[in-house]
Amino acid sequence: MKVLPFAALVVLAIVAGCASEGGVTGTGIASVSGNIVQISRTAAVTAALPFAVRVTVEQQPSATATTDADGTFTVRGAFSGAITLQFSNADDGSPIGPLPLEVPVGSSTVLENIEILTSAPVGERVRPRAVRQLDVFGRLDMTECAGDGTGTVLVSDSGRPARQFLATLTADTLIHGRAGGTLTCAQLSALHRPEVRVEGLLRLSDQTIVATFVMVTEGRPAPPADDVPRPERVRGEVSAISCALGVMEVAQDLGLDQVTRVIRIEPDTEVECAGTPPAPCTCAAIAIGDAVTVHGDITPGRPGEVTARRIAIGTADTI
Repeated sequence: MKVLPFAALVVLAIVAGCASEGGVTGTGIASVSGNIVQISRTAAVTAALPFAVRVTVEQQPSATATTDADGTFTVRGAFSGAITLQFSNADDGSPIGPLPLEVPVGSSTVLENIEILTSAPVGERVRPRAVRQLDVFGRLDMTECAGDGTGTVLVSDSGRPARQFLATLTADTLIHGRAGGTLTCAQLSALHRPEVRVEGLLRLSDQTIVATFVMVTEGRPAPPADDVPRPERVRGEVSAISCALGVMEVAQDLGLDQVTRVIRIEPDTEVECAGTPPAPCTCAAIAIGDAVTVHGDITPGRPGEVTARRIAIGTADTI
């Protein structure tokens, strides 16, 4: 297995240590949580944030929060649609920079592992490694499917007025019917404007969602608390790995963008090597460049990592 440069291991160690807890967001109340892992003038690794950061929704200044000792924050409020998060120095109020986001009504947006480069142009200073969106509920207005089963969907949320969101269906998107069985894009398209729940990763380049999960549903249930783990599946290529620290980075291709997800490998995480049938193995079998599928959990109140329950190496995992 390849050895990581020391700086990369430091970044992994910083990210792996971030944690916080929060409360419940109600119907119509959106939340944006995140963890800031670095503030610097250069790309040099820093072991601690030099100051606390204030995060405010520009369109609703009462929706604001300050990072805790671990660099985490959660902003809540009745905001939705095209919003801008403004980041500033919590000590003296000096502005840092903005981050535009598309936020569906009542959704939970998780900004993973934010790096702030103060020497960059103002609009490019705030750089999350990935933006995860949960609890996106709405009415399916349109579905277009390609011959290979991929496609796009247009969803209207419950805002007043309603706002439409575009989501891409990839070969890895799981689509579930109301009864729990899996659906194809064509079967989803045949339904007449069903209510759906969509989860995925937000592409900052065009503010559209790359869907990891779509489910036909009825209504919006009460959202779970921020400290409740949510099931997560990550597919991509290993870009960094440290079995000693129990941390791995996986690069996911979103088409226009590429994002980096941080994976926590626990002592009881199951690792499965490719084969017929696949065989149990250990973290030591994972190498940089390997294709992996990770089944685990994310926690909005602990935004920096995915805790892996099972890692499949080099397989077309479909679970």
